[in-house]
Amino acid sequence: MKRFAAVAVLLAGCAGKAPAPAPAPRIPARDTEVRSIWVTRMDYKTPDEVKRIIGNVASLGFNVVLFQVRGNGTVFYRSDIEPWAWELTGETPETTGKDPGWDPLALAIAEAHGRGMELHAYVNIFPAWRTQKYPPRTAGQLWWEHPDWFMAAAAGRRMIPRDHGVDSTVGDWYSFISPGVPEVQDYLAKVFGELAARYPIDGIHYDYVRYPHEIEEVQAEYRPRGDRLGNWSYDAVSLARFAHETGAASPDAAPEQWREWRIAQVTATVRKIYNAVSAARPGTVFTASVMPDPAVARANNIQDYLAWLREGLLDGVMTMNYTSDTTVFRNRAALLLAPRPAPGFITQGLILRGSADLATQEIDAAAALGADGYAIFSYGSLFDIRNGHARRPLADQLTARLQRGRAPTPWSRGRASDPGK
Repeated sequence: MKRFAAVAVLLAGCAGKAPAPAPAPRIPARDTEVRSIWVTRMDYKTPDEVKRIIGNVASLGFNVVLFQVRGNGTVFYRSDIEPWAWELTGETPETTGKDPGWDPLALAIAEAHGRGMELHAYVNIFPAWRTQKYPPRTAGQLWWEHPDWFMAAAAGRRMIPRDHGVDSTVGDWYSFISPGVPEVQDYLAKVFGELAARYPIDGIHYDYVRYPHEIEEVQAEYRPRGDRLGNWSYDAVSLARFAHETGAASPDAAPEQWREWRIAQVTATVRKIYNAVSAARPGTVFTASVMPDPAVARANNIQDYLAWLREGLLDGVMTMNYTSDTTVFRNRAALLLAPRPAPGFITQGLILRGSADLATQEIDAAAALGADGYAIFSYGSLFDIRNGHARRPLADQLTARLQRGRAPTPWSRGRASDPGK
C-alpha cells in the first residue's frame, strides 16, 4: 500500500508551470574551433596523474577538456549530496564514500585554467551503478537509498547492472535511474546545481542523457513488448504517471504516446538541470554527447536533442560519430551540418582507432562541412595511462593536424590561450 500511496503523491505533484524561455545558445567565437577531448574517470587516480593529463592535452593544442567527474551516482569532487567514487581510494566498491584527501575537479580546473584551456565537467546523467558488487549500505549511494528510482524492464523487474565479473555471458553495463520519476528529475537538478555552485567550471557536458538501448536481455514472454516498445522503463511510477497523463490503459495500447511521454521526461530532466546550473553559475556552457542521427536518437534512444537546442537548453552537441568508414562519417555529419536544423554549435566526435590518417580525414571532412570543431575519444588513445601517461605514437602523428591554425578558447575569451604553457 505504501508503494501506491507514493505513486499517488507523485501524480498529484507532477504538474507544474513551464519555465521562461531559455536564452539563445552561445556559439563559439568564429575565429577559432572547438578542440575538445574526453578524459574519462578511468584515466586518473592521483593528483600527479591529473596534472599530467592536463599538461598532456595542452601540449597537443586542445582548448576544451571534457573531464569526467560523475559516473554512477558517485562523484570525483566534494559533494554533500553524493558519495565519493570508490575508484579514488580502493579496488572495490567497499570504499565508496571514503574521502581521498584531494579534489580531482578542483585540481583539474586550476591546471586547465592555468594553461588557457576551458574545463567542462563531464557527467553521466542517468547511470547510477555499474557492478553487482554493491556499495556499503552506509555509503549513501542511490542503489540502497532509492531502489524505487531505478528503471524496470518490460517484465517489470528492476534493472540490475550487467557484470562480466559475475556472469561471463554478459558484458559490463550500467543500471539507470528513471527520468519518469519526478524525484529523479529534481535530484539530478540538485546534484548539478551544487556542482556549479561550488566549482568555477566553464561548462557542463552530459553523457547518457537518454534511455538505454544497450541491454537487450528480456524474458521470452516479454520479448514482443521489448521489441515493439523498447525495454525501459516500466517502473511503477512511470506507468502510473503515463496512464494518468495520457488516459492510455498501458504503453502497449498506445506505443506512440509512450515514446512521446518518455521523450518528455528526459527533456523535463534536461530543463530542470539547466535551470539549476544557470541559477548557480550564469554563463555556464551546456553540451551533450549525442547520437549522430537525430531521428534515430529520438526514436530509439528517447533523446530529442534538436528540441533541447531549439529551446536553448543546450549550447551545442558533440556527436558520437564513431566509425572507421569515412563515407559513413561524412554522411552522418551532413545530417546536422548541411541543414543546420537547430541553433547551437555542432562538433563532430570521433573515436581514435590507431590511424592518424583516418582521424585527420574525418576532422577535415567535418571542417569542410562547416563543423564548429571536433571532440576526440579519448585521452587514453593518445597517452598510455598504464605506462606513466607516456605519449603514444598516434599523438605525435596527429600533432600537426590538431594544432593547425589559431584556436583560442571558444567561450572563455578572457583567458590567454597558450597550449605550451
